Amino acid sequence: MKKVIVVKTDDPNKKKFNVVVTGPVEKIVDVTPASVYLKGKPGQILSAIVNITPKAKYPFSLVSVKQRENSQFQVDMVKSGADSLTWQLNIKRTSDVNGSSYDVLKIKTDSKYKPEIIVRVTASFYDGKNTKSQDKNGFNKK
Repeated sequence: MKKVIVVKTDDPNKKKFNVVVTGPVEKIVDVTPASVYLKGKPGQILSAIVNITPKAKYPFSLVSVKQRENSQFQVDMVKSGADSLTWQLNIKRTSDVNGSSYDVLKIKTDSKYKPEIIVRVTASFYDGKNTKSQDKNGFNKK
């Protein structure tokens, strides 16, 4: 990684100068996919699995998943296997009407390096029929 920092001084000969900071950055975790987009028709059960794998050098466990108060997503957190470092988030959403919903899942870990992981989730249900309470894209008007 390389970052440039602009330093401002009161020195009339050098009012401003750059300091360049470089160094290696180690990846702590792989999150696949990093965000989820579910799409289907009303009545369908939409689902996805998000794999969260800590790097071997930085092992951690998932502690909890925090969702918005009115979240309509069902989220289950499971360890992939006894010998595996991978955790899975099983995400499901269903709806009987056209519309979309969105949530930001905040996954708490026991890692001092990565105490929280964010996963964004969107689900869209559209049957192709446009009603007065929906916009031209089939989403519920607010």
